[in-house]
Amino acid sequence: MLRLALVAGSFAAALAVGNLPNTGLPDGFVAVKGTQLTVGDDCHPFYFSGWNSWEFLELASEAPSPPFRSTPLKGKQHVLNVMDTGVKAGLKVIRLWAHSMTPGWELQTGPTTYNEKVLVGMDFVMDEAAKRGLRIIWVLADNWYPLGIDQQVKLGGASRHQDFYTSAAVKAGYKRHIAFLLSRTNTLNGKVYGQDPTVMAWNLANEARCQGCPSSAMQSWVSEMCAAVKAAAPRHLVSIGYEGFFGPASSKLSENPGLGGSDWASREGQDFTQNNLDPCVDFVGIHAWPDNWAMRGPKDLTNYIESRLRETAAVIKKPFILEEYGKITNGDTTHKLRNSYFAAAMAAAEANAKAGGPLMGSLFWHLYDAGMGPGQYGVHATDSTWSLITQHTGVMNGLYASAAPTCAAA
Repeated sequence: MLRLALVAGSFAAALAVGNLPNTGLPDGFVAVKGTQLTVGDDCHPFYFSGWNSWEFLELASEAPSPPFRSTPLKGKQHVLNVMDTGVKAGLKVIRLWAHSMTPGWELQTGPTTYNEKVLVGMDFVMDEAAKRGLRIIWVLADNWYPLGIDQQVKLGGASRHQDFYTSAAVKAGYKRHIAFLLSRTNTLNGKVYGQDPTVMAWNLANEARCQGCPSSAMQSWVSEMCAAVKAAAPRHLVSIGYEGFFGPASSKLSENPGLGGSDWASREGQDFTQNNLDPCVDFVGIHAWPDNWAMRGPKDLTNYIESRLRETAAVIKKPFILEEYGKITNGDTTHKLRNSYFAAAMAAAEANAKAGGPLMGSLFWHLYDAGMGPGQYGVHATDSTWSLITQHTGVMNGLYASAAPTCAAA
């Protein structure tokens, strides 16, 4: 009976607060065993479906102006609604930005100073996720917006985007920031961030790119920053958080995005195989963006995902997560084109997981609450795409439910 309760997650569900929806996941840290992610004391293989939400800290800290989108309700209510929508549908993991995105509402206001309102918002997100049994992948910095990698460069007294990976002062500042954030005690539940099993993993940065840099620059940076996270949160997992491009020395450049022989992806500083072989990196994550990469159809998306799965299975030999996939709607309210790409990504994920491959989970981009928008990539629960997501979630949850624990419970 105890074994069945742990597998079904009823023990965790019994601890749910009030009538809140709950994932039913057992307590404890998500871990790695071989090429699988596991959860719970009995090392239950952790297959899952989840989503991205990138503006939660603004919403949770009640930023005075809406972050990029219309927000008809108070920000915290949108956070709760999105969580509840996801959990009720069976989604178990949410990937979030561990910093604000809105100028004037910075999480980090100086090299060693912080906006406590934003930090309390992060406390709120962690606490509410814990109440629902959600696991979080936190992204430590973003490549694309000013309050991310470029802010870290400025705080470190440097000027070039590439200095994030090469400047000793910038790297030292980033490591101080990591140590500060992961040592924070949640004001709502008393848990230290770096010791909270609600956190599944930390991404070193979202879509880290060091354009024109030698592959050695990012390789060194990955090792250094991963070690910094592990020092502050030894039981949390770490992944890089990027798209997964093969580097210039790879024999697989033809499997990078780029039409007509373009090799732009190989010049972004990434080296998919070698970066992920670093022993500190716990699992492989990739992002796939059909619009940005001028993919010609869903088959191109399938090919990209499957090529990285093959390399992971044959060489890297670690668990694999499809961390981001999305599609611009271009005003198509039927979402027919988006659905074709989502279906392709989900089919590739399901096929690999069912065959015993390294894929353990997928996270679509991204979930909006009712009334939030506009957003070319946003998915609402009223969209036709939602039925594909719930079907895919059912498949991944079925794999989780049928998998046998791989060690004895403590």
